[in-house]
Amino acid sequence: MRVLILAVLSAWLGFGQIFASADVSHPPLESYGELPSVRYMDLSPSGDRVAYAERRDGSDYLVTFDFHTRKKSYHVKIDDVATRGIWFADEDNIIIRASETKFVIGFRGEFDYSGAFSYNLKTKKLKFLLRGTDNIYPAQGGLGKIVGDDADPGYIFMPAWMGDRYSDPNYSLVRVNMKTGKGRLFKSGTGDTVDWFVDTDGTVLAREDYDNGSDTYRVYTYLNGNRELIYELETSQPPPGVTGIKSDKSALIFSDGETHEESGNVYELDFDGNKTPITLGGRGGMIERVIRDGNRFVVGVKYSGAVPSYTFFDPDVDAAVSGLVNQFSTAAVHLVSWTDDWSKLLYLIYGSDTPGSYVLQDLETGQMTLIADERADIPPEAISQMVAVNYTARDGLNIPAILTWPAGADLHTANTLPLIVMPHGGPASHDRVTFDWMAQYFANRGYLVLQPNFRGSTGYSSEHEDLGKGEWGGKMQDDITDGLNALVEQGLADPDRVCIVGASYGGYAALAGGAFTPELYSCVVAIAPVTDLRPFLRNVKWDYGRDHWVIDYWQENVGHLDDEREKLNSISPARSADRFQAPVLMIHGKDDTVVPIKQSEIMKRALEKAGKDVTLVELKGEDHWLSDGDTRIETLRAMAGFVDQHIGAIAN
Repeated sequence: MRVLILAVLSAWLGFGQIFASADVSHPPLESYGELPSVRYMDLSPSGDRVAYAERRDGSDYLVTFDFHTRKKSYHVKIDDVATRGIWFADEDNIIIRASETKFVIGFRGEFDYSGAFSYNLKTKKLKFLLRGTDNIYPAQGGLGKIVGDDADPGYIFMPAWMGDRYSDPNYSLVRVNMKTGKGRLFKSGTGDTVDWFVDTDGTVLAREDYDNGSDTYRVYTYLNGNRELIYELETSQPPPGVTGIKSDKSALIFSDGETHEESGNVYELDFDGNKTPITLGGRGGMIERVIRDGNRFVVGVKYSGAVPSYTFFDPDVDAAVSGLVNQFSTAAVHLVSWTDDWSKLLYLIYGSDTPGSYVLQDLETGQMTLIADERADIPPEAISQMVAVNYTARDGLNIPAILTWPAGADLHTANTLPLIVMPHGGPASHDRVTFDWMAQYFANRGYLVLQPNFRGSTGYSSEHEDLGKGEWGGKMQDDITDGLNALVEQGLADPDRVCIVGASYGGYAALAGGAFTPELYSCVVAIAPVTDLRPFLRNVKWDYGRDHWVIDYWQENVGHLDDEREKLNSISPARSADRFQAPVLMIHGKDDTVVPIKQSEIMKRALEKAGKDVTLVELKGEDHWLSDGDTRIETLRAMAGFVDQHIGAIAN
């Protein structure tokens, strides 16, 4: 394991490169905890301007920048809800998607209520889309989804649940006027409908349904005017399904995963129901996402891994994007937007000299223009090196990981560094080269940070992800432990100064580390963690119903609520509170709709009963994702004080 990690470090950084520098700066904690200065930047269809959210004095504002006049304009404050995305619907209308945790009288529990607003640059008016639309179901999440632009300027297509509170709603397609915000029913769906794909002329090319009662997935098309069934599959969980439309409208881009071997395959599904396997390049790892335009016509694919790579169907675009990726070979280059004619491309680039930079590429002139940095108050010299490494798990499995090196440290002389092990959430997710605000803060303060992509993580292969099924608290946890041990064996990490920190599933993994390998950690930090699996799964069953496919997902990945009681108890940290040796800090949003705060309360009571050192910080008004800048700062301040107290790095 020593040779493997150091070999990769050398390949990325080059022997002889010295990081140690007297010029390393240490921005205040608030610069890391606050939301980025610039987020969700999007390029207008003509390329004349960009729109984005700007963080200013603790609030979000919708901002545009005009490339011709060089003028920045502040349009509207968008701080009452959590901003989730900003993009141009057309040259005059900007869409803002936002959400908030909400309780609706007459419906059970709180939910993450999302919606979309349109802002017209000419009239300067902001409209809540779908408000005032007849027969909109009163309690639904995902209301801000937009599935297509209408050829008629000023209109878009949005799916929504339709029906009153006394009937079973249908998931239907609505044509929405962005000027008024009101919509009209365009095509009726059913209670089983899950998605719509529509052309600019209103032709419904695909409708996806999943019948939870019969475990049947279906794809319909209205291409010839009438609804026609073109594909059907019996499956206990919805497959990835339709991900886009082929550019010539001859087929759908589709993935079903009927068998384990096919789970990562992509097909063309024509409108007669015939599947044809397709190869979409292969420059990187598994396909992370299909790149689509506003009506979800497929233009290319993005491959996952430590840094992304791409394949585009247009050879000129493919050459331009590949050239830029090669130019920044150790950075992560994300294509985020483009003009209608593909003459200008907008990227977000992360590397060890930028906290995230928005860069415009002009294919006609070849010019590259820096527009803005995501975090204006963190200079390049404060950014810690992010390195993709690999190590071998105890059963021989290769585990990719991200290692963030302490700012100012020298690879060749540094040893026995204080270490923070930071498993990611999900667990169907993965860590990559990016500006991770937690990892960067701690590395800037002198800590080595390990982010392992343990089995069960996405991004490397379907096999790597599938190996995590049933391994919560088992081999997934062993992979995390093996990464820690690899760094200790190499002399890079001090075994007496290790803290495990994580959020969501990572919070579970942090507590599992404290419970099942207590000798390894001097402190444990868990944000929004699952702590006791049987009460958690009972809550899932209560929310979704006994026969919902989500129950099948949890049984497959964690365990059966009724048939595997002993297993679920054995892998629940709250049931092993007496084994903890390290002090524990838990942080949980009171408005968390994904993992209820009750899970942290259960853990706190169990640790207190066992006489252990535990603190629970409750974040008022915060959700599962730490969406608020003030509570992010509160979270980081609590974490920093706790970690410094117990494993005490001294910043360079």
